[in-house]
Amino acid sequence: MNKKFIYSLCAAAFLMTGCDYNEDNFPGYDEGGRPTDVAKIVYTLTDADYDAMGKDVKKNKYFSADAMPDDYIPDWLAKTYLGADLNSSAKITYRFKTVYPKYNDIPYLQLTEEDYTIIHGEGYYGAYLNEDTESKMYKILNEKYADAEDGAFSFIEYQYNKDAKPEKVETPIAKYDFEDLTKGDLEKISGWYISAKGNKWTVGEYSKNKYLQFTANKADGPAEAWLVTPAIKVEGADKKFAWDVKVGYWKHDGLQVLISTDFDGKDVTKATWDDVTSKFTIPQEPAKNWGDFGQAGIMNLDDYADKTIHIAFHYTGDPEEGKTTSYQIDNIVVGKDIPTVVNTELRFALYERKKNKWELFKNSAEAQFIALDDYTSMGTDDGQPGKDYSFSSTVKAENYIPRYLTNADELLYPIGGDTCTVIYRYYAGSGKYQANADQYIYNDTVNVWQYCDNIVIETRPYAYNGTEWLYSPSILINLPVEKNNAEVSAFYQAITDWVKENHSEYVTSYGNNDYYYGGSAYQNNFDFRVSAWQGQGTYDGMSSDEITALMWERLPEAFPHALEVLYADAAPADNGVDVIYTINFGIYDGGSTTTYTIQYKVIGKGKFEYVEDSLQKAAV
Repeated sequence: MNKKFIYSLCAAAFLMTGCDYNEDNFPGYDEGGRPTDVAKIVYTLTDADYDAMGKDVKKNKYFSADAMPDDYIPDWLAKTYLGADLNSSAKITYRFKTVYPKYNDIPYLQLTEEDYTIIHGEGYYGAYLNEDTESKMYKILNEKYADAEDGAFSFIEYQYNKDAKPEKVETPIAKYDFEDLTKGDLEKISGWYISAKGNKWTVGEYSKNKYLQFTANKADGPAEAWLVTPAIKVEGADKKFAWDVKVGYWKHDGLQVLISTDFDGKDVTKATWDDVTSKFTIPQEPAKNWGDFGQAGIMNLDDYADKTIHIAFHYTGDPEEGKTTSYQIDNIVVGKDIPTVVNTELRFALYERKKNKWELFKNSAEAQFIALDDYTSMGTDDGQPGKDYSFSSTVKAENYIPRYLTNADELLYPIGGDTCTVIYRYYAGSGKYQANADQYIYNDTVNVWQYCDNIVIETRPYAYNGTEWLYSPSILINLPVEKNNAEVSAFYQAITDWVKENHSEYVTSYGNNDYYYGGSAYQNNFDFRVSAWQGQGTYDGMSSDEITALMWERLPEAFPHALEVLYADAAPADNGVDVIYTINFGIYDGGSTTTYTIQYKVIGKGKFEYVEDSLQKAAV
């Protein structure tokens, strides 16, 4: 039914309670004043409203577990309804994206050098797995997710080389990988000397790997930059120096590698610098786009044995002369052992915790995991999944997954309405990947799998307490005493219907009122005339006082019979706030009609409990 007489509890609390209720529920309530602009808002959000809320809500045009309505709607209400006064209420209808919880928020783990040592052992270097160690992934998972329970998942990205063997290496004298720095412009690093003119050093990140970058591209005039390590003591012979480089949009040789034994840490112009650039191979490509990270080479440091050195990276460029090459620097290592460069290939897998151990996920009719080779089969050109082994905001999963499901061995004979969750690798931007899970449903009319966005329409109540808008799950039901109000009549009729089913002798011949509780779906009130109750012929031998006492004793039992029918979806709030249904109604005693109020607490889905002592005359 169309329940137009329902409002948020706070929306009309002043109509039916005294100051004690207001003081308890609305801090700062002043009994001396009355709201002058009590808004009763019933509204469905539009795309423009989602845009106004910003962030992910603006982008997606829906709320989700990562962007909950209560984090956005109260502020939006405050900005949209500036004149709303105390006790104003709002019922806001919006879009909410749900996901199949079993596959929601699967963690995405990109293995680091330290992670690989869990399998290889301390002192061994090899940032990859091979044919023998790939099956030992469970060791990493056991350490990373020590508290994981059955039913947990992990999407793991790792590097692989079938034949390469991890090397036993001595702990380096110095090693700098910049992983502890914050992404963005860089002005200083503790212990380092850094300077920049024309542009800034930046900390970049791609695939959870951080690095330092400098370029003259878009520089303000000629660009020059220095990056100098802290002092490094080269103890004894057989020490080496290596570093990784990545070149982008090569236009000129703009990077020098220098070593000094007399740098004071303050003024590079006063130090003596040995140019060792020729000891390394710094790529002179690509002219367009970026190359790949790789080791620039390994330099023997015997000439600096037992000396303290500083290693410098010196950049010069000028956009007016077209000298704008971009360089990324990472993994500066000084030590006895420099690990052999091993070419690896990307791999990823989905693991599931079952029977207290980690196992590779197995595809089924319920859920499918898209493996690396599957992306390749979808196309490897620009704009296709196989180019980066992932989907993204531009390479949309829903354009490819239906065909994938059609060919899946576990789904050869689907029937209409079958659903399947698909777990896949998603590029979220800025070098970051994540595990996504979408649901698909089989349409047997056209014989295709179709993306199911899991967008549901929800309505959530809010109330204004004079200072701010807050989620308010409680409900006020007004039952005005007036004939021919179909909505109010339906409430009273539900009570009488219960009486008819359980105590039919108390129901009048009209079938729309009873004298077990006194409810009337014709007058839309409770009839508490003793003579009317006696006239039904069911209270012989009882005095007027006894009948009156029985009326008031039974009255709190009446309302749940209507509430459980008309509000079967009522449920306790997920945030622990009590959900109270407050009802305003009229009682006719033969001389006049008096408005009363009564309250019920929601104790389960469609279950209501009388709030002790809440039956009171309504405030005038």
